[in-house]
Amino acid sequence: MIITNLKISIRGIFKNKTQSVISIFGLGIGLGCVFLLALLYIHENSFDRYMPNHQQLYRVIRGTDCRTSFPLAKIAKDEIPLIDGYFRFYQTQELEIKNKNNEIFKDERLACADASVFDCLGIRFIVGMPASSKMEIAISESMAQKYFSTANPTGQTIQIRLSDQFIPLTVSGVFRNFPSTSSLNPNFIADMEFTDEVLGKNKQLLGQYGDGSDGFRSNWDYCTISTYLLLNKKANTNEVIERLQKYNELVEDKNRKQLAYNLQPISDIYLKSGDMLGNLFTRQGDANELKYYVGIAILILVIAIFNYIFLTKAKTETRLKEIGSKKALGATRNSLRKQILLESNLMSFLSLAPAFFVVALGIPFINSTLSRTLDLSVFSMWQVWLLFVVVLFLTGTFSGLLTGINISRVSPVLLLQGKTTLKPRYNRWSNSFLSLHFAIFILLISGVLTLKKQINFALNNFQSIDTKNIVICELNSSELSSQFNVIKNEIDKIPGVLKTAGSSFIPPFNYFLPVKLQYEEEKIAFDGLIMGEGMIELLDLELIEGEPFGDYKTERREMIFNESAALKYNLKAGELFNGFYVKGIVKDFNGHSLHRLIQPMVILQQHPQKMGLFAIKTDGKNDAAITMAIHKLFKQISPNKIVTTYSLTDQISQFYTHEQNQAKLISAFSLLAIVLSIMGLLGMTLNTIARKTKEIGIRKVNGAKISEVLGMLNLIFLKWVMVAIIIAIPVTYYAMNKWLENFAYKTTLSWWIFVLAGVLALVIALLTVSWQSWRAATRNPVEALRYE
Repeated sequence: MIITNLKISIRGIFKNKTQSVISIFGLGIGLGCVFLLALLYIHENSFDRYMPNHQQLYRVIRGTDCRTSFPLAKIAKDEIPLIDGYFRFYQTQELEIKNKNNEIFKDERLACADASVFDCLGIRFIVGMPASSKMEIAISESMAQKYFSTANPTGQTIQIRLSDQFIPLTVSGVFRNFPSTSSLNPNFIADMEFTDEVLGKNKQLLGQYGDGSDGFRSNWDYCTISTYLLLNKKANTNEVIERLQKYNELVEDKNRKQLAYNLQPISDIYLKSGDMLGNLFTRQGDANELKYYVGIAILILVIAIFNYIFLTKAKTETRLKEIGSKKALGATRNSLRKQILLESNLMSFLSLAPAFFVVALGIPFINSTLSRTLDLSVFSMWQVWLLFVVVLFLTGTFSGLLTGINISRVSPVLLLQGKTTLKPRYNRWSNSFLSLHFAIFILLISGVLTLKKQINFALNNFQSIDTKNIVICELNSSELSSQFNVIKNEIDKIPGVLKTAGSSFIPPFNYFLPVKLQYEEEKIAFDGLIMGEGMIELLDLELIEGEPFGDYKTERREMIFNESAALKYNLKAGELFNGFYVKGIVKDFNGHSLHRLIQPMVILQQHPQKMGLFAIKTDGKNDAAITMAIHKLFKQISPNKIVTTYSLTDQISQFYTHEQNQAKLISAFSLLAIVLSIMGLLGMTLNTIARKTKEIGIRKVNGAKISEVLGMLNLIFLKWVMVAIIIAIPVTYYAMNKWLENFAYKTTLSWWIFVLAGVLALVIALLTVSWQSWRAATRNPVEALRYE
């Protein structure tokens, strides 16, 4: 019986090829989107759960800061019996490596950690062992392949430069690559003793202000290390947290003394660290963003399933006489339901082909746009396969039952007449569902337009600062820094160069430099900048009073404050503040992204021979030649250094990579929503035209024009699109206003966004319906009158 029903189902699919293809591909695209976003959701929630002891491993935090002091881990392990182990972790993002052929490469993610990091995280070695001294380093298998090909690198030397000199380090071993679901992902792991060298890179960037890390090994106030504690299985985390509080007694800073210690489960780090300070060493996800994607997945699933249900129902209604004949010949209601159910599940199963095609294309797209690490390993999780089976079975069964139950109850007399009821059917429910289709489409399109409008606003509306036509060069060696005046003199001569200046930070930049200054009885943390002479003028910052920096004076330390700081602390140019001479007050400007409100800021003057960056203001006409001249000059001064140049606008663009990626992703799903809407509309149009074939023929015989027939058929569907516009506009307005709250400075929601989205929906509906309507309207009326 099953074989017979299967044959009938296959014959039914081929008999109605157009509707079957629309059903299979529509459902497949929808399910593919759902599977893809579900894979992303499962993957994002599986971070750090691969570790054998992940339920006992915690990161120490203070207040909302992930950074702790260097001595904390060891003293806590020695004094608190509930702690079985620990490791400390510090990582730099960028470094230079010289291979055995003396070729220099830029690489990233060098970490310093205790050897216990491998046991705590469950990372195994392919060969060798962890670094056990300052002159050793362990490397990942991908780095071993990159720098040593197929040779065993254990015992060989790799040269690493973080600041001035290449340091030869012996490879102690090769560890397996960290899993794609690990929040920590270093390429190189040196011994914790190597932290001095890594911190030395930060000293070079800060120039004369870069000595704050001296004595960090014993300084409880210098917090830059991540500390991880492995508790024993019977440990009470609250008890450990309580015992950690006593180490606040060793802190001298009054503000830091008030920060309570806490423990963050390692499995929470990836998705629950967005509001934490100093979370620089880990991969980061976004739990709120994940909710948006789940919402999009549900909306697309709803569209796909209801499309499928209506098309399945419509296709079944074309076979009413066949079903009536079976019922008249003795077929039971149950057997008819099983037949329809089998055919519905078969169609659902066939939709797997386009679904997996969407998933295969979508995984690299998700990774590239969202900087995620989704890979095929996610298919090893049982939750994934359970999801696939449940969604497919429920989709096929739900649609089959919904159709089968209704039709199996109809008398064979009505079925043989090609009817399911004596009353005329208006299909308001299925047609009104188009409103949901296009409301979702309008929501997505309006969202994309709003995202792009805000990104454009953020890139071009920095307050009181000129960011255009500025080229930045890194002075990433002592030779370059010491030859600052020579570099400036040479570059000033290049045609197209308007102004030049040096700095340690060039705003707007994405990091924050807190500068603590004494004010009355307490220390105040200002938003800090370190600039050289001429940078105020180069960025066209407006001075309210006083003067910009002049020649650097060793005997008098000078500062410039922004107007927010001046108003809050009653500062005047020419006065002394905290032993510094207030050189001037500048009008408030955006030193960082537009996500953040302008804060009280202090600008320190950098020593001319300790600059980390060199800025060039150009006329925008000769930038390529200027960049080539810079590379040539820098190579003459420091031949073994990689020359790094970029524009300030490129630096600013990185602030909004997340939003730009969101726009790309939502654009992609908007396109899929358009495809699904067109497929659903096309299927419903075909069903409507099939029901009205005789009516169209009669109208044409009675003299109706093609335009009148087109108008009649288009009006049926366009009114539902108008309903969609009315529904979508207030929902979209609310959702976009909530999203814009992420920005301190934001654009306005323009009326044209909603108009454009609505017009697009109307045009798509009009073109889709008109194509099929024109075919029906130009058909020979004699054929239409014979239609059964």
